[in-house]
Amino acid sequence: MAKVRWWAAIGWSVVLTVAPPLTATASVDHTAWDRLLRRHVDAGLVDYAGLREEQEMLARYLASLEDVDPEQVASRAEQLAFWINAYNACVVKGVLDHSPLKSVKEIQGFFNKDRYIISNEHLTLDEIERKAHDLGDFRSHFAVVCASKGCPPLRAEAYVPERLDAQLDDQARLFLSDHTRGTKLEGQTLWLSKIFKWAKRDFIKSKLPPWVVPDAEIVPAIMPYLDTQTSAAIRGKRLLIKFLDYDWSLNVQRSSPDR
Repeated sequence: MAKVRWWAAIGWSVVLTVAPPLTATASVDHTAWDRLLRRHVDAGLVDYAGLREEQEMLARYLASLEDVDPEQVASRAEQLAFWINAYNACVVKGVLDHSPLKSVKEIQGFFNKDRYIISNEHLTLDEIERKAHDLGDFRSHFAVVCASKGCPPLRAEAYVPERLDAQLDDQARLFLSDHTRGTKLEGQTLWLSKIFKWAKRDFIKSKLPPWVVPDAEIVPAIMPYLDTQTSAAIRGKRLLIKFLDYDWSLNVQRSSPDR
C-alpha cells in the first residue's frame, strides 16, 4: 500500500503526496571489482602486491555493498552474484589487512571473527559465505574462494547475473577437472576436495542428517561437471569416497612479493 505523507503549507492549504510502492533496487554495480580481478588475477592466483596499490578502489567497491538489500534486487541470480562477489572481495581485503602472511590460517578469527559491513550487517566471512550457499545452488562452492590453493581458482572477472549460470558451470568443470585439489580417481576410490566433506548437505538431496547419508551420494550432483574420462570410468560403479588433503597456502602469484 502506498504511503501518504502530509506537508503543512501556507495558511490552511495542504499538499498531498503519494510515495510510490517499494520496488526492486537497481542492479548492483560490480565494475570496480571486475577491473581489479582482471588486472591482478591470473590462472586463479592473485597479485596481492598489485592489489595493495589499488586498495582505494577495493574500499570504494566494498562501501557500495554496505547499504544494498539483496532481497530487493531484481533476481535470484543477482542475489547470488552479490554474495559471491562480496565474499571474494572481503577475503582479499582480509589478506591485505593482515599481510604479510603465508596462509590465512595464521590469522585467528579470519573466517569467524573479523567482520565486514555488507547489506547493513556486520558479517564474518563464514556468515557471508553461508548467505551465498543458502540460495540453493551448490555451484556457489566452486565460486567462493578463501585465498588458499586448495580452494577453487579465483575467477579473473566478477560474477554477473546475466552470465552467472555459464560462469558457475565453468567454475565447476574447472575445479573438478583439477586432479590435485578437485577430484582424483584411483581404481575404485574417488578422491574429492574436502569442500565436499565440509559442505556435504549442500550437495545431497536427502532429509536425513548429512552424517547419516553415505559420501557416495555426493557423486550424482557433480557427475554433469566431471571430465569425460572420469565420468565414464565411475558410471554405474560402487565407489569408495575419500577426501584430499587441503592446501591452505596463500593463493599468491609467485612473482608477487606479497607473502
